Amino acid sequence: MKSWTIFAHSLSMVLRNLQQAVQIGLVPSLIAFGVLAGLFSSLGLSYSLFEDQKGMQELVTTNPSGFVLVVLLSLLVIWTTMIWIVVSWHRFVLLEEYPSGWIPPFRLDRILSYIGHGLLLGLVMFAVMFVVGVVAAMLGAYSQVLMPVVMVAGVIAMMVIMYRLVAVLPAAAIGKPLKLSEAWAATADANGTIAGLVVIMVLFQVAVQLVSGLVALVPVVGIIVVFAASMLLSLVGVSVLTTFYGHYIEDRPV
Repeated sequence: MKSWTIFAHSLSMVLRNLQQAVQIGLVPSLIAFGVLAGLFSSLGLSYSLFEDQKGMQELVTTNPSGFVLVVLLSLLVIWTTMIWIVVSWHRFVLLEEYPSGWIPPFRLDRILSYIGHGLLLGLVMFAVMFVVGVVAAMLGAYSQVLMPVVMVAGVIAMMVIMYRLVAVLPAAAIGKPLKLSEAWAATADANGTIAGLVVIMVLFQVAVQLVSGLVALVPVVGIIVVFAASMLLSLVGVSVLTTFYGHYIEDRPV
């Protein structure tokens, strides 16, 4: 079953290269954490929103522009850091660009290209969900039973479409432009594989989050385990995209 083979290959890719994974992901994450902590501290808030809900509410009511600024800057820091890590991982796997230190190169051109292709994919997904929503609303006027069925079918269709096009992201990371039409054509026979892979990925995520959630309340150890689990899930997800590019675009075996 190719779905399992792709997942197992992607997971093995992370586990075989734990040192490189840590080198690529640890310091950028710590930098992002420090920037966010400094941002919150400058506004008189702790980094933990759970401890500062009252302060956050006061900020929203007394300084709404400050609240908007906090949200936008936080999202910018988080997403930039994530894409920095993702681009570095794609390049490590596909180009064998091994990290030489603890801070991976910040390749602004590749990061911006990745963001641009990601936004393009987002627009495609939005269009798909808009059509699904319209169809579901129309059918819902005749039968309330049909609406959830159409919505579920729409989500599955969206995931299949996304994975069939997703090879454009690793391509952007390594500087080898790939058109959406080219990615779509290369994955013409992958619909069943993608559907099975989505199920496997969901089950894997639930299992990892369940285990990390049980340990989350343990002082110090819980924080480390939750962070490690988040990094594992992220890198496996990125490795699946990398594997899709390597297998369907470059014809690499899995």
